[in-house]
Amino acid sequence: MVFAYVPLLAAGILLGLILADLVFQNFIFWPPPRNNSWQDRSFIWLFRIMVYGLLIASIEYFLKHSTWTPTWMFGLGVLLIVIGFTGGFIATFGLGWKNAFGSKEGLRTDGLFRYSRNPVYVATWFGLAGWAIVVPAPPVVATLLFWGLGYLGAIFLEERWLRLQYDTAFDAYCKDVPRFLALRR
Repeated sequence: MVFAYVPLLAAGILLGLILADLVFQNFIFWPPPRNNSWQDRSFIWLFRIMVYGLLIASIEYFLKHSTWTPTWMFGLGVLLIVIGFTGGFIATFGLGWKNAFGSKEGLRTDGLFRYSRNPVYVATWFGLAGWAIVVPAPPVVATLLFWGLGYLGAIFLEERWLRLQYDTAFDAYCKDVPRFLALRR
């Protein structure tokens, strides 16, 4: 599973860039300030290396291990993957693909965004947890953890950006909708 360390490195770099953006006021990484900026290109390539590398490492894990996770846990993991990544894609398309990557195309407050200010991230966390159950290899789990932490950091960066873009409309939205998830509306 030597190849599994490539996506881990990409995820670590992404997480480091997000943390640098959170800590250093003059450093901007997310959302990218414009298309084709170094931030935009870096995010796209590092994210692709992370995701495709995780897929390859997961396939490699299944080919090398004859004993897998117990059936009920495997089933739970697959269920979380399907629910999480399906929900993440639905929320991303509801937001708009360009809007999801820092384009100012309007503040979305409908659909899944009525229940969470960050349904893409919340749903994806379920998918990441499921993936970790299905593929419990340490470098894969570490990569998934970095991915999840990167999404947590991105939430705070995006809130800062959204407040600058949408001012009082975003503040009103924050009062009505929780950051993570509302179980009742």
